[in-house]
Amino acid sequence: METRTIAIMLTDIKGFTSKTAGFSRAETQEMLAKHRELVLPVILKFGGRLVKTIGDAFLVAFNSPTDAVICGVEIQQVLKAHNADKNHEEKIEIRIAINSGEVAIHDDGDIYGDAVNITSRLESIAEAGEVFFTEAVYLAMNKKEVPSSEIGYRQFKGIPEKIKVFRVLREVPVGGQPREQAPSAALPAAPAAEAPAAPPAKGAPAGFFPRAVSLFIDVFIFAVIEHLLFRGRVSGLPFAILFWAVYQAVFIKKKGATPGMLIMKLRLIDLSTGLAPKRAFWRGVLGVLSALPAGLGYIWAVWEKDHRTWHDLLTDTQVVQG
Repeated sequence: METRTIAIMLTDIKGFTSKTAGFSRAETQEMLAKHRELVLPVILKFGGRLVKTIGDAFLVAFNSPTDAVICGVEIQQVLKAHNADKNHEEKIEIRIAINSGEVAIHDDGDIYGDAVNITSRLESIAEAGEVFFTEAVYLAMNKKEVPSSEIGYRQFKGIPEKIKVFRVLREVPVGGQPREQAPSAALPAAPAAEAPAAPPAKGAPAGFFPRAVSLFIDVFIFAVIEHLLFRGRVSGLPFAILFWAVYQAVFIKKKGATPGMLIMKLRLIDLSTGLAPKRAFWRGVLGVLSALPAGLGYIWAVWEKDHRTWHDLLTDTQVVQG
């Protein structure tokens, strides 16, 4: 089986399943045909090879990472023009993810390998109308032709290493214009307000000592609040677990951190997004369970590479500095 290093693009239509739930078979096929009619010519224009269609998704191979990214941007421009006068049901909005790496090429032209798997994971977090790509693409492409913005590291399921993710910074890369129309003076960067907003930077993992101090502070504040609200009228382990989870969830939702974390200048993030986690309540419940076996779930953070506790690992969260 032949192996080769290529750029891999994966696209899919945002909300395709829910959007077509009320469609007839003919209407669904009409949307897929229009999608193909709009997207495939752009792929061919930039030398892409359609490896296969997976429902509403295209898996595409390119020899050039730069061509792959510029192709992705032009696809989004074509779809933006198509959607301008369409109602919600008629709009075709797609996510585009691009990665580069070695793949195995089957006799039928299909491609396999970790590089394809990473592309699939990246596509799952890509935003509609955007072009997301990995550090492998960033390092190999012509950066002058494709201005980009770093989003940060992401941990993908089934991928042992964290992957640094980027997105195209502005709508029309220099490489997407005829050469005589693309001098740097003629294409000023878009104003900062028009640039796509990137998720917050993740920050460095918090050390064990500041986490321990923040936990001590939170336990003290929690005990004071519980006493003032209930004055011993309600007690027991189930109630303590529930109220601790509520304490955590309320502050993390409002502030992105508990009072103890705020005092120690820490915050809690979801590793997949870099934002405040939506699973703060369950993290609080699991935090109590981490403490039950002699605090082993907390002590685990001492030797875990990113200082994550059991409840961090179970909810894919992390306490970081800042």
